[in-house]
Amino acid sequence: MSIFARLPRFRLGRPRPNREEEAVLRALVTGWTLKAHRTLDGEKRYRLHALDGQTRPVRPQTVERLLGQGYIQSNQKFPAATFLLTDRGQERAARLVEQAQRPLTARGFTPRSSG
Repeated sequence: MSIFARLPRFRLGRPRPNREEEAVLRALVTGWTLKAHRTLDGEKRYRLHALDGQTRPVRPQTVERLLGQGYIQSNQKFPAATFLLTDRGQERAARLVEQAQRPLTARGFTPRSSG
C-alpha cells in the first residue's frame, strides 16, 4: 500500500451545508425569515420567523457557517438584522425543497407591471 493511499481524502471547494444548515436554508426558501436580535446585554440571538408567528432558535455557529459559505448575507440593521439568501444560497436551497416560495432577497427583484 502506498503512502498516498493512507492519507485522508480532501474535497476541493467549499464544504456542503450540514443538516442544521440545510434546515435553515429550507426554512428561508419556504418563506421563513432569519433575524439576529440583540439583548440589552449585547448578546446576539438568532431566530427563524414564520409568517404565522412561529419562531425557532438557530445556533450562532450555524449562522456563521452559512455566512462563511456564502449562502446568506445580512442587511446589518440594528437592533434586528435580517439575513437574506444570496444567489448561491437560493440555488442550494431550491435543491432542498420541492417548491420554493420565492423568499425576499436582495437580488433578482422584478417589479410587476401596473395595469
